[in-house]
Amino acid sequence: MSSLILKHKTAVLENKNNTYHGIVLLLSAFLLISRSAGCASAQSLQAHSTSIKQLQADSPATFGTKGQKHWYIQGAAATTLDNEESDPRRFALVGAGISKFLFNGHSINLELNTIYFNQPDNNALGLNLALLMRWHFIRQPNWSLYVDGGAGVLGTTSDVPSKGASFNFTPQAGGGVSFKLKHERRLMLGLRWHHISHADLFGANPGRDSIMGYVGLEFPR
Repeated sequence: MSSLILKHKTAVLENKNNTYHGIVLLLSAFLLISRSAGCASAQSLQAHSTSIKQLQADSPATFGTKGQKHWYIQGAAATTLDNEESDPRRFALVGAGISKFLFNGHSINLELNTIYFNQPDNNALGLNLALLMRWHFIRQPNWSLYVDGGAGVLGTTSDVPSKGASFNFTPQAGGGVSFKLKHERRLMLGLRWHHISHADLFGANPGRDSIMGYVGLEFPR
């Protein structure tokens, strides 16, 4: 009788041990599978993140993003708005400039222009340094609309206008449109009010208000 009881206890104990070992084996297998799945998931996420970064690196940044820098060349023609001034009363401009976007869509522009004035008395050749702020208030993938304004200083070989002075200030404001070209270049077309005046520094100050149309070509730098 005692032998049967002992055998029964031994069988029960073996069953418990087998159950315990089975549970341990199942838990170990579960942990191993979970760990493998976690590693695979981490690798997949890392690969996905790398792909996104690569795509971002390969695709060009949106035009007008903060920190972008450009340089440009431009040409312009203008005629005075003052009907009392004698003909001819026109000027032509060629120049170059650099720009940097301080904020998204907002750039600061420094430009140096050579200007030729066609006047009734003495024609004049001038050098103009100007600082402009430009806001691209609409930015699309292939074009943008902007307004700009600023001022500069102008020195000329003869008085401008003819009864004015050879040193003047050049406040100006206007707007335009830019179009995307190949190789991240952009074409600019604009119209601007352009003023010439010495702010009463040298006696008579007839000044000159002109309407100026210009075209420019912008390059990334």
